[in-house]
Order: sequence, then structure tokens, then C-alpha cells
Amino acid sequence: MANESEGNKRISPLLEYGITKAVLHCLPNILELNKAATVCKSWNETAKIIKKNRNQIYSTSNIDSYEDYSCVQELLSCMRSQPCVCLVFLTHAGLAEIPPPLPELKLDCHNGAHFGRCTEYRLLHYLRRSMPSDCIIVGGIANGVVTSTPSLLTHEVEEGDGYGLLFIPEIQNLSIRNFHLDRQKMKNVGKAITSQTEEVGRLLNIKDDDQVQCLVLLGTDAYKESKCIEALCRYFQDKNQNIAIGGGFVEAAIHPDVVDGDREYGITGLVFCGPRVKANSVIVPPDATSDSDIERILVQLKEKHLSSFSGEKMKSIGFMVACVARGTHLHGRSGVESAIFRKHFPTTPLLGFFGNGEIGINCLGPASLTTAPQSFQSNLPSAPKKSRITYLHSYATTFTLISFPVE
Repeated sequence: MANESEGNKRISPLLEYGITKAVLHCLPNILELNKAATVCKSWNETAKIIKKNRNQIYSTSNIDSYEDYSCVQELLSCMRSQPCVCLVFLTHAGLAEIPPPLPELKLDCHNGAHFGRCTEYRLLHYLRRSMPSDCIIVGGIANGVVTSTPSLLTHEVEEGDGYGLLFIPEIQNLSIRNFHLDRQKMKNVGKAITSQTEEVGRLLNIKDDDQVQCLVLLGTDAYKESKCIEALCRYFQDKNQNIAIGGGFVEAAIHPDVVDGDREYGITGLVFCGPRVKANSVIVPPDATSDSDIERILVQLKEKHLSSFSGEKMKSIGFMVACVARGTHLHGRSGVESAIFRKHFPTTPLLGFFGNGEIGINCLGPASLTTAPQSFQSNLPSAPKKSRITYLHSYATTFTLISFPVE
């Protein structure tokens, strides 16, 4: 009887957890892990622990077609981190008019899959079906895109079809807030900034204890949105003089709050927060035209950015927004500026687009503060100018670099 009683003893919870963790850890991708998490409560809790310890950032692209998403399927087959944000930029073919709904996509079944003017892009609906329900898909349609492959090769697509994707998981030391301001919300934000500052955070989806380090803005109409964008930039800078700012103007925005078929203007924002997040931004001005000019600016970005680290293990992402008049029109060949970025930041995924106007400032940290040079200089100023800071630019390129520690 004693032996029978001992044989019926249940396995210890610690050993059971160890076995479950080992089994789930061997699953080939995040999709299989999420399926396994539905087996029981114990497996679900173990899967959550595993996902918290995975912080890999993934990028992929297709520079030939926005209809072919086989590269995304291939990436998902090996993706082990669960993305909470999917950033996507696509070329603007097909936006001249909104086509009728695509019956094969069964759009009525896509809960919350609003893509505004971009509904015809099958890639977006595939992402919505494939990503976790709490993963937000944000980005825009532009004249051209800047992309990174899984092996971190960069490409600039100025003509034709293509897209670039960046998948960011939930990371302990990084919080990413997002917002979309339609015409009415833009008015409300403007009023709140001037008279009801306590309402600004609610409108921008930002908590009181968020420590904002970087702001990336995507506008759709430079004429109608410029005042609101400048007000937003000044508001964030008043709260943090060292905040990095980047972005530009796209043809149409991708955000869950954009209603299908909506052609109205609006501002989409991504806010990167966290006390240990490091962010810097630079402007390549119109008169910085040679490779050496651009490299000198990016070298300063590299030196200032790396000097803020204290030996921590960091991950980085980069954003590039270039004027449609730069690229091959300026340099006579494609991929010049993204290639210089890649030379100095070989392990940083780069994503961006060619826009109809650029948003940004030179922010190189406490040593240089924030400046807005009117013309190219070999060394960016070490003290802020007294003249009014300009956030909106033309014939320029903006680079925004964000780094955060990982355990």
C-alpha cells in the first residue's frame, strides 16, 4: 500500500513548470506558442513568462510588390517574439481611388480592421489575421519607402511597388504609446494645450508617469496640419528639452482609429517612453548634398548616441524620412543616405519613407541640447540658438534613433 501511495503522488509544481517550460520553449515560432497557451491555465501562464523573456525585433521587406507577402509568411514561421507594434510603410500605388471591397478578404469578419484609404492592401488584412489581437498596426502609404531585410540590408524604393515592416515586441524598459488625431481631435488638442493641459495626455493616450523620450509624427496634409504639429512638438519639448522628434507627411495613414474610406486629414503619432530609453534625432538639411556631408552628420549622431550608454546591453531601431526631391533626384543613384546610416549602425533596423515634407529637430542629448540649424555646418552647434525652433522642413532628411536596454 505504501508503494502504491507513493506512486500516486503528484509531480511537484516546480518540476511540472520546468517540464512545461522546456516543451513550450522548443516550439518553432510565436504562433505555435500562442496555440499551446490555450491548452490550460498552467500552459498559458508559462507561455506568458516565456514571451516576456523574448525581445527580438524583426524587420522584413519586399521591394518589388505590395501584393506579395510571402516574405512576411516566411518571417512568421520563425518569429519567436510576440509583436505588440507592427510598423508598416507601403508605396502609394492604388490610392488614386478607393476600389470596391475585396470579397475574398471577407472584410466584414475583420473585427477592428480599419485601414482608411488603404483597405485594398491585402498585406494589411493578412497582418491583421496573423498578428495577435492586441498588436497595433501603424504606418502609412507614401511615394517611396525605406526598408530593412531580415539580414538588415537597406533599400530605398522611390518608384514602383514595395513595403517595409518592423515588428516590436513588448519590452520591459520601453513603452510605446500611439494616437491618431482626426480633424475634431486636432481642434481639441489645440485648445487643451493652451488652456486645459490636463486633457492633453488623455487625447494623446499618454499617462502622467510616462517619461517621453521620442516623438514620431505622421501627417497627411502639411497645409492643414502644420500648426497642430508645431504645437505638439513645442508641448513635448516644454516637458522634456532633450526629446527626439522625427517624422514626415504620408499620402494616407494606417491606424486602427482611421475609418475605412476616410479621406480626411489627420495626424498619427508614436510616443516612445521610458526612463532608460535613449533617443536622438538629426536633420540632414537641403544644402548637405554630398556623401561626406551626410556622413559627418550621422557620425555625430552615432558619437552622441553611444556616449549616453553606460555599458548596458541595448537594442535600437531607426527611422528615416527623406524628401521626395532627394534620393536619386539629388544623388544620381539610389540608396545613398540609408547606406551611410547602415555603415555606422550595422545592427539597427531602419524603416521609413519618402514624404512630401519632413518633421524633426536636431536633438543630440544634454551636451548639445536641441538646435535647428538654418544651413549645413560641419559641426552641429553646442548651444541652442535664440531663434524660434523650426519643426517642419523641406528638401531634407530626418533620422531618428531610439535605443533601450534589454535584460
